[in-house]
Amino acid sequence: MKTTLLRLSRRAACLVLAGGLLTSCSLLPAASPRHEGTASSQAPQYYSDAWLSDDSLHYLYSYVGNGGGTILRGGKVLYKASSSDSIQLLKDTLTGETGHYFVAHSTPGTEERTSTLYDADGNAVMTFPYAVSATLSGGLLILRDDADVWAFENGTTGGIRVYDLATGAELPVPETALDCIVVDEGGQRLVFNCYDLPEGLTYAYDDPDQPLHQYVLVTDREGNVLMREDGCTASTLASYRGGFADWLDLSWFRGSDWGIAREALYNVTTGELLTGEEDSAVSACGVGVACLQSRQDSRSVLYDLNSGEAVELGRFDWCVMDYTPGCVTLLGSDDPDNPYTLIDLASGEKTAVQRSDTDYHSGNVAVLTANNVLKIYDGTTGALLTDVEVTPVEEGHYVSLTALPDGYALLQYNSENYDTVAIQTYSGDGLLWSSAGEAQQYTYASYLTNTANGPLLTAHRDNSDSSNLSDVLDMEGNLLLRRLGSCYSIDDLPDDCFIARQGFDYGLMDSTGQWLYRESISPPPATRWRGLPVLTRRFFDMKEMISRRSFLRVMGLGFGAAMLTACKTGTTDSPADSPAASVPDADTPVPS
Repeated sequence: MKTTLLRLSRRAACLVLAGGLLTSCSLLPAASPRHEGTASSQAPQYYSDAWLSDDSLHYLYSYVGNGGGTILRGGKVLYKASSSDSIQLLKDTLTGETGHYFVAHSTPGTEERTSTLYDADGNAVMTFPYAVSATLSGGLLILRDDADVWAFENGTTGGIRVYDLATGAELPVPETALDCIVVDEGGQRLVFNCYDLPEGLTYAYDDPDQPLHQYVLVTDREGNVLMREDGCTASTLASYRGGFADWLDLSWFRGSDWGIAREALYNVTTGELLTGEEDSAVSACGVGVACLQSRQDSRSVLYDLNSGEAVELGRFDWCVMDYTPGCVTLLGSDDPDNPYTLIDLASGEKTAVQRSDTDYHSGNVAVLTANNVLKIYDGTTGALLTDVEVTPVEEGHYVSLTALPDGYALLQYNSENYDTVAIQTYSGDGLLWSSAGEAQQYTYASYLTNTANGPLLTAHRDNSDSSNLSDVLDMEGNLLLRRLGSCYSIDDLPDDCFIARQGFDYGLMDSTGQWLYRESISPPPATRWRGLPVLTRRFFDMKEMISRRSFLRVMGLGFGAAMLTACKTGTTDSPADSPAASVPDADTPVPS
């Protein structure tokens, strides 16, 4: 009898729901007049054939917490972590290659944790009987015991281990090492930041001159000391725009207050030391290009470090923010209304700049000049990709600039109250889209991913139900996907691929709404429908016994009429706490 009723209910639900869809009432906001593309909810597959051809490792973070997650190679799942696992996707800091991942496991029935290194095929390469954090650099695996993260404060060191992945051999490490930096492929030179606890003390925080008892050691692979610098610490110059070969940033402490007295550029291989002018501070500002800025004033010296020797590129009155071949952007200006200056290195021409930004994906540098001209430079070649006039928005009191790949840029105008009044997109052809004058403004928009047809944006509105839903737009403002529960990107994903949540699904999606890979994120039955009436919760829990699709058809019987009623303005037939008001639509995040 129950089976018969269920079948009838499902059939009736379809009829009720179909009737509701044929009415003039819309459960979603009014459609944009621009092209809307394919709804993400219509994607039928869990895997895309195109995605399977991608041979790179990718890490999909767990939706529910810090632990867990999934390691993928293309569309193949290599490792599905439990909530107690901690995963690191290891990208070689020197080569940029990602061929390994690292997992810290819990030991069942104990508080102990072990760690395992896996290769790109999912094979265990090395296992360690302790929990560690890992770094891969120049083919060397650098481990730090998790248990020793705070060991420095306890006056102890020795939690650093270095292994050659090619041979599995463990390399010598100073007993006082706090960390290790590799500057050359194969690790012919190892740089260690070290600390000596003075005699008579038990804890590092009892040391009144703790910074001065730190020092830098440079050793070879056999552990022979090649250089020591006391009262000093070393850091890399590697940036999102490329590495710096053998160069390091050395910083000397001025005393016990941890203040930095001076910084210098140091070549580990050649021993060349660049101190700049008047106790300079070091900053990276281009592909293999660094700036030494005086601590006494703003004067700067710019160096090209891509070859074995440093090549001076120029001296400036202000700090260099960005360098592209042929021009520099300085943090400083003779114009009090504009904080930046653009200098053409060939002609020496200076241009006042109101906004400047660098796209860390491509290295492109964008500037908005004082007279509202948008210029975008290729970060590697210096080629001028975009040189167009910008149309300001009258109501816009503040403007922000975001550099995008391929010569595109995003501008956002805000009122005096910081409310968004317009979003604009530009390319080398000029203005592509402006939201000025549209009835409903997005609160903000940001870069999502790049495609063959240009970048995509994720845009957000303030929804009446306080939900945080996202749309996906192209550079002409066309709405491709709408009302995604979350939508963002991380480094090293392929073009036209981003992380999304839609309904009960979470994973990797493309701009057509096709799931490249997805996982179910439905909460456990005990918490899933918290806040709904008891009978409603029981009805929702039937999902555990039938398929999701069948479940949604069943729900149409109980709520189809209520949904139609709720769309009528001023209706009083449905109480405020009726189930119809609580049921999420297919594109709305499930309440937690």
